[in-house]
Amino acid sequence: MIGQLTLQPASLKPWHTLGFEVKAQGIIDVFSEEDIHQVLSFARQHDLPVLPLGEGSNTIFAKDFAGIVMRVCLQGRRMEYGADGQLMVYGAAGENWHGFVRWALDQGAYGLENLSLIPGTVGASPIQNIGAYGVEVKDLIDWVRYIDIASGKVVQLKASDCVFGYRDSIFKQQLRDQIVITEVAFCLSSHFKPNLSYMGLHDSQAETALQLSDYIVKVREAKLPDPQNLGNVGSFFKNPIISEDHYQALKENFPNLVAYSVGEGDWKLAAGWLIDQCGFKGIRKGNVGVYKQQALVLVHFGEGYVEDLLSLAWDIQQQVWLRFSVRMEIEPRIYPQ
Repeated sequence: MIGQLTLQPASLKPWHTLGFEVKAQGIIDVFSEEDIHQVLSFARQHDLPVLPLGEGSNTIFAKDFAGIVMRVCLQGRRMEYGADGQLMVYGAAGENWHGFVRWALDQGAYGLENLSLIPGTVGASPIQNIGAYGVEVKDLIDWVRYIDIASGKVVQLKASDCVFGYRDSIFKQQLRDQIVITEVAFCLSSHFKPNLSYMGLHDSQAETALQLSDYIVKVREAKLPDPQNLGNVGSFFKNPIISEDHYQALKENFPNLVAYSVGEGDWKLAAGWLIDQCGFKGIRKGNVGVYKQQALVLVHFGEGYVEDLLSLAWDIQQQVWLRFSVRMEIEPRIYPQ
């Protein structure tokens, strides 16, 4: 239970992985649903907005936040067999995602291994429907539990009602900034069946889930910078999806175009390839830039300004549009919106 609540301006620099110097009107850590209810009641009394935050690995603070940043620190994980024999695994929202994945594998619960080393928390995983190496978390989630910020009502939402899409969900759209996720339930398997459909995994030779997880960790570490050493939010842009006609026109002009069919005549383009073709890979502008190993990652070298990063992102969007007529959508959430 949180004691008497008081607020004072506090730096958000340690609490988001880009590491820009921005402030909140107050930062409060919550460790239980009771804590959350107390903070929400306080916020309603003082007419303050509340922003739930996990590890800040998918958040851009465009300027100071005039409200309460609630750091969701709920811990807990458990496993049980459902009535239908399914293996159910539950994770509290504040659990580190990679730690949760490795714990599940140690318990003999399989399915999450391709999502190893994705930054963030369990509670953040359904918001943008995290995905990597041929797996999306939407296919493994059973339900999401949350607290409504305005009313304090507790809701358990079935996966089928989460409106999951490519890096998207109801939590990023209709319920954005209206709820605090507290727990996520996953339906996993007690039998390991490796998913090696992604081209980059064909040479993994993994015989166990832990071996596949280890392989993916090495691949990610070779391509992506550690946020503790170099500020970033992972993939800065979504891989754009275009129509068949648009794809054919681009393929004719750019024979080396990197794209993947996603069904119904649509094609997903590799955003990193588009950025690289526009000459941005490895570029540095002041204290921000584009990562030299992966053009999809924008980085903060330290002591920079968020305005510079957003300006660089805008330049990339403009150049990709001018060359390919493709709109690049920023993946992390920006605050204020």
